[in-house]
Amino acid sequence: MADQPDSIATIATTPVASAPIVAESFTDRTLARQSFANLPLRGADFRNSDLSMADFRGAHLEHANFEGADLSGAQFRDADVGNALFTDARLLYVNFAGARLEEAVFTRAFMHHADLTGASAASARFVWARLMHATLRSARCSGADFTGACLRFADARNADLSFTTMEFADAASVKLTGASLRDAILFGANLDGAALAGSDLTGASFGRTVITGCLELDRAVGLTTINHAAPSALDVVTFERLRGTLPSAFVAGLGIKAD
Repeated sequence: MADQPDSIATIATTPVASAPIVAESFTDRTLARQSFANLPLRGADFRNSDLSMADFRGAHLEHANFEGADLSGAQFRDADVGNALFTDARLLYVNFAGARLEEAVFTRAFMHHADLTGASAASARFVWARLMHATLRSARCSGADFTGACLRFADARNADLSFTTMEFADAASVKLTGASLRDAILFGANLDGAALAGSDLTGASFGRTVITGCLELDRAVGLTTINHAAPSALDVVTFERLRGTLPSAFVAGLGIKAD
């Protein structure tokens, strides 16, 4: 296909009715700004390709392989990307709003400023992914794995993060207002400065969890139901400010002895 640096080209496929799906191969290619919108590309192989600013809106990409690809600025709005692989991919400023990402793998992906607003990402894997300044508002991520992920300054207001694993996640200054973290595992997570008003922590598991600077901690739901596997860190300033409103059982679970 001829290069078209100043316009978006379209790659067309013509599916045959009742024919078996044959995975397309686009590996190690320069496909920046190409359009794959609404195409049936289940199982397609895009490994190590340059797909920056590519258009995948509405495409069917279940089980596609994007490992090592550069997808910076790409559009996946309303696409079906379930079970796709994005390991080590560059996903800076990617738009996944409304996309279906169930069981997709984003291990070590660079997802700074990615937009996952309203996306469905149940059981997706974001292990050691970089989601700084990402938007996850109202995203449905129940059962997702955020082990070691960086969520600094991410916006996860009203997101469903129930049953997630967030061990060793760095989520300093994350916005979790109204989010559900029911039964989430937060061992070793850094929630310094997190906005927690209205967040649901019912049944969550703490241990070596950092909750310093969380001035809305007393407005979180389910504090008395948190399981404490080990003491956690709460700074003196926050404790003194909220000691009259934090449940005594929660304070004791953090390892702070009553006067």
